[in-house]
Amino acid sequence: MKRSALQRKTPLRNSAPMARKPMQKRRKAARKASTDTRWRSERYLAFVRSLRCCVCDGRATDAHHVIGLHWGLSGMATTAPDSFSMPVCRVCHQAIHASPEMQARQPGWLTDTINRGLDHFTDEPIVGALADALEFIAAKEDAK
Repeated sequence: MKRSALQRKTPLRNSAPMARKPMQKRRKAARKASTDTRWRSERYLAFVRSLRCCVCDGRATDAHHVIGLHWGLSGMATTAPDSFSMPVCRVCHQAIHASPEMQARQPGWLTDTINRGLDHFTDEPIVGALADALEFIAAKEDAK
């Protein structure tokens, strides 16, 4: 048995079209010129990762940037300059982030890493940044 289509008792009113307007692409906000003046060097970070872990002397996989020392180098969503990085393995990296005692030992590890970098590199941008970092660490440690 064939059934007929249902019939509406009240007709639909079409006062406004039902079709959507085509979606406009959202434009990303124009980025302001970067005010970040932190020193960055992928070449130096590769050198840092090639060293042994400064905590356990294992194979380093990360270049850990200094945290938690109240030196004004890092903060929420910001990273310290690359000259303030040290070689760590993944396990030690997580331990440094979790332990204030290990964070307090970072200046010694940084000084050792920077001295190795000064022995390795001879070009001015890297040597200058590392020398500035070494002076900064010495000034902060003397102020304690």
